Amino acid sequence: MRATIVLALIALFLLSACSSSPTRHRKRMSKRPQKEQGQIEQPAITKKKQKKKTQRSALPSVDSYQKLLLPTRIHPVDGTLMVLVNPQAQKPYQLKTPMGTLTHSNNTADTSPKIRLFYIDHTEVTVEQYKNLHPDYDETHVTGKKGCPSCPAMGINWNEAHQHCISVGKRLPMEEEWEIAAQGPSKRSLPWGDKTAPHRANLVGEEDGFLSVAPVGSFPLGAGPYGAMDMIGNVWEWVDSVHSSLLKDPEPKKNKTKTLRIAKGGSWASQHQLATISYRNVADGEMKNPTFGFRCVKTVE
Repeated sequence: MRATIVLALIALFLLSACSSSPTRHRKRMSKRPQKEQGQIEQPAITKKKQKKKTQRSALPSVDSYQKLLLPTRIHPVDGTLMVLVNPQAQKPYQLKTPMGTLTHSNNTADTSPKIRLFYIDHTEVTVEQYKNLHPDYDETHVTGKKGCPSCPAMGINWNEAHQHCISVGKRLPMEEEWEIAAQGPSKRSLPWGDKTAPHRANLVGEEDGFLSVAPVGSFPLGAGPYGAMDMIGNVWEWVDSVHSSLLKDPEPKKNKTKTLRIAKGGSWASQHQLATISYRNVADGEMKNPTFGFRCVKTVE
């Protein structure tokens, strides 16, 4: 009899335990807040999303972007395209002076030049760009009656080139700046290597497709490591360097000192051995030769 009563009590206990589990589950679920009718449930914002939102709000303004150094820029004064040259990307530049004492227009000796970051014109200054400030300039004595607005300005002496660059807020490149822009961190003799090639530069002869001057940018395969075009050939380019020596006039007993300037890169009339990065053409700064032109640079402040 006692055993029967014990078994009955155990059975009642088990039944009550089973019936209470759904109730407990329902209570736990009921603790979650219920949505009102028609209310859309918003997804929970995770920490990752909050972090991304914070980063987006911290992006720099448009004015900040304008201060960034880009590989190219449009000069605001004359609208020319310029490419960035970073001298820090190569070993300290060793200036070679095989033909005499080299100084710059400030008449100070340049024994250990410190080259800063600068922009250089993508191409030589064109006839069209030069005429914008010098409307009387005429290139047809070289290009013919039709003219050539996209050809480099030719027959420009050093003073005219210097003044043009200053008037648009630039300057002529120093010789070492010109060589760095043409050569980059390598030691090659040409912007593309050490071997001349007719499809890379406009030099003497018709093999390159031009008997005389060519429109700027006609030889994209000859571009320098920073993107500057026509550093070799087309026209000699004046640089901001002076090579002084005493020259004698044809008339006896009359001597005078002339300021000789440096031009780089060769022209359409140059032999290959004269059109290298290191070659220095010493010429009278007052000379107006149809094979001489120029390009400008702008130091990054």
